[in-house]
Amino acid sequence: MSSSHAAPSSKSVKFYSASLSAGAASDSKFVVDIVNRLEERNRLQVPIDGVDRTPANLAPPFFGEEAFVWSRFREQFHPLANDMEDATVPTADKPDGFDNFETQPNYEGVIDRRSPSLEAGQKTYHVKIRLTETDDIVLFESPSHVVSLDAEEAARVQEQNRRFETRPKARRTADAEAQTRDLPCKSRSVNTECIHRQDVASFVSNYDMYDTYNDLERHTKEINVADSASKLEITTYSREGMEDIDERLNRNANFHLSSMILQRLLAGNVYREQQIRFRNMYPPDPCREDIRYLYRLDVLWTYRTVETLGKPVASASWCPANGDIVALAYGIYGHTGSDDRGCGFVYVWNIKNPVNPERRYRFDCPVTCVAFSRRTPQLLAVGLYDGRVQVRDITDTTQTPLAVSNRDRFPVYQPIWDLKWVEFDNEGKDEVIAVSQNGWVMKYTLTIGQYLLPYPLLRLDRVEGTPEGQPSTGTSAPADQQPVRVQSDLHPQALCVTIHPVQKDKYYIGTDEGAVHWCSINDPFQHLGVLQMHSRGIFCLEYSPWSPRIFLTCSGDWSIRIWIEELPEPIVTLCTGFAPIQAAYWSPTNSTVIASVTRSGVQLWDLKRRSSKPASETTLGSLTTALTVVRFTNCGRCLLVGDAEGKAHVCALEDMPFPPHFQYRELQSALYGKLVTTPELLTRVKRMGYLGY
Repeated sequence: MSSSHAAPSSKSVKFYSASLSAGAASDSKFVVDIVNRLEERNRLQVPIDGVDRTPANLAPPFFGEEAFVWSRFREQFHPLANDMEDATVPTADKPDGFDNFETQPNYEGVIDRRSPSLEAGQKTYHVKIRLTETDDIVLFESPSHVVSLDAEEAARVQEQNRRFETRPKARRTADAEAQTRDLPCKSRSVNTECIHRQDVASFVSNYDMYDTYNDLERHTKEINVADSASKLEITTYSREGMEDIDERLNRNANFHLSSMILQRLLAGNVYREQQIRFRNMYPPDPCREDIRYLYRLDVLWTYRTVETLGKPVASASWCPANGDIVALAYGIYGHTGSDDRGCGFVYVWNIKNPVNPERRYRFDCPVTCVAFSRRTPQLLAVGLYDGRVQVRDITDTTQTPLAVSNRDRFPVYQPIWDLKWVEFDNEGKDEVIAVSQNGWVMKYTLTIGQYLLPYPLLRLDRVEGTPEGQPSTGTSAPADQQPVRVQSDLHPQALCVTIHPVQKDKYYIGTDEGAVHWCSINDPFQHLGVLQMHSRGIFCLEYSPWSPRIFLTCSGDWSIRIWIEELPEPIVTLCTGFAPIQAAYWSPTNSTVIASVTRSGVQLWDLKRRSSKPASETTLGSLTTALTVVRFTNCGRCLLVGDAEGKAHVCALEDMPFPPHFQYRELQSALYGKLVTTPELLTRVKRMGYLGY
């Protein structure tokens, strides 16, 4: 036998004598050759201890290409036991061999198509291989320890259980409850009580109902309906000694909180799209084809209440920590006539509820200005018409102020026109600078007590002589033709105050004579300088968000002027016509855009475009309603405009130019473009170098 074709294996196949004799009688040479080789294999078999140990090199070689491979037999079958050597047929319990081969099948007429060397008419012999199912292999078994009472062995199991329980060792066992805590139990009747129902019928005549209501106390209230001149009457009845339900609910803090949350949810159903636009969740696409720069204002909603109708919006302040919250002051605006000076209001609005304010503060005199603190955003400073200053905590639901100014220490009785929180780090104290109509500049410090600690910084004096800057009214005429001025007051009115963006101890004050005084908190009762910027009162002064040396001023002389520190003349002048400009502010997102407001409308200016007139002018409300306040939101994509009727319009800026990537570079190029006609001033500005942060 050739050993080169043998496969290494320890298993063997044994054919029985009946099948071998049947193959030897066949006429096929192929079958006879196989039988001869099998007989030779049986003669060379080496059994050791009943196990076939025949060397692998004695295995017969391959026969043909695909006809028969001896290694395939050895891979499929296991070696037979010693008791099969006597040519007995294996039983069905042992599927390791050829089962049930008592009779040989008839293969007459069967052609082997896989042996092309055989002739078509020659008979072939086939070996039958039968595959049988093996025994089940149990991987896991969990026998049941419970026997049904109907089973045959139920009586025997019960007897075994009885013997186990009655054995002597079982008496010394303890229950498991001795090792655990006892759980108290309650009966169901303790948790619930039976509800008894009873049907009762009664008859009441009209006379009985009339007499009953006459015996009750009757209270009629009138409620003003928004956007309507009519009033709604509500009549309530109560017995003597019964508590008023309205007063009880008004004292309940949880009721106010639940009402506020419910109003937010209801308002979200109506103003959902406007709120999404306010938060700029879907910014404009800079790649769209229909881009047009129209500088348009689209009114999202209007803050208004019945109590504040007819009271001008005097001031507005957005919370620096939460751009959804804005505080509005209602009372008297310095440049709007108002006959009602009896009371004032401060309402804190939230964009989540544009219908009703979430905080209402009522004062016994008109309110002139409000301002949020940047260091402590929940603190709100309020300036009143009678010269007092209050600090409110908007997180407190009560009407009690956090601190008020004390007139016993330093009395001030003139209106407070503007106030700002001091950002100068003075030992972590919260301080407010307030300017009044009589020229006093006061600093109030928030202490532990209920009063603000006042400290006078400066009292302004009238500018004498010819100050540096723009000439005032009448100074250009000859000396003999100048009108004789009679000063009604030696102290000018302080109309606005601004803190320097970098030097936090430095502040600027605009007066009614058109001059700007700059002073320092560290040097009280001293002027650092004064500059004549306008011929009329200065209502607003604000620095550019992109440069600590460029600022603008607006005045009653119908102009907006842009200045650079250390230059006594303006570099750009914007005029609206014949209307005083009551407020002007830089856009926080576009360095060349400025918003201003007059009595007739809101103007949007772009320094990159023409400066002879605004890029757009929008009228809000009726033509007879004067506008008072304008403020950009923190995100810069919306604008708040207040009027003299107590309405505050929140407008979205539409069709605006896209913000440049380099804001200061864009502002610098726009200012240089405005100075082309004044080459000397342009040269001086360029020599000043870089003016940004």
